[in-house]
Amino acid sequence: MSVIRLLLPPGFAEIGLDPVELEKQGIVVVTMEPNTAGPMNFAALDLVLIDGEAALQENLTLIDQIKSIAPACKFMVLLRHSSAHAVTYMQAGVTGLLAVLPDAVKLAEIICKLVQGEYYLDQNIAQLLAMRQIKKQLDPFVSLSSREFDVFCLLAEGCSLQAIALQLGISSKTVSNCQTQIKLKLAIDNRGSLRKFANCHGLIIDNSV
Repeated sequence: MSVIRLLLPPGFAEIGLDPVELEKQGIVVVTMEPNTAGPMNFAALDLVLIDGEAALQENLTLIDQIKSIAPACKFMVLLRHSSAHAVTYMQAGVTGLLAVLPDAVKLAEIICKLVQGEYYLDQNIAQLLAMRQIKKQLDPFVSLSSREFDVFCLLAEGCSLQAIALQLGISSKTVSNCQTQIKLKLAIDNRGSLRKFANCHGLIIDNSV
């Protein structure tokens, strides 16, 4: 079995990942903890596991930094509580998206596929992305513009106006205007009602609404 070098983000233990079990599957784990002596050798990496709970821009900067040094390196993101940034990560070159952390054997299988150039999308995330593409063309969402629909989904995920503006590459004022139009067109009064509405239509993963 060939050795695969996996980089873990700071705080990997908090997400329940056991490096020892992964190493039994032929995955050599490299950690990136704060205050580590010496520079990180990104060029030797095969895959990086990124915690989607961390700041989006910091994660994207890390991805760009590693890609500039190790173009063949693959990226996988763990999106535990929200899929809001799934498309953004894929646009940045991420080829693996997880909603939950599988056991070491399954995770090792996924890692091997990604390193070989394949894609892996958690079933729930893939279904959600497909559902959004379908729903945006049907009532009642057909009344929304494409941008308004994107804003709607991100609002339902709990993103702030500033975060939505950053992700979509538009101004916060434009996001605010879209929010106003969404509420008018869908007869929704507040963020809580918007989230429940999105959940009823299968447009968010988290059902705790």
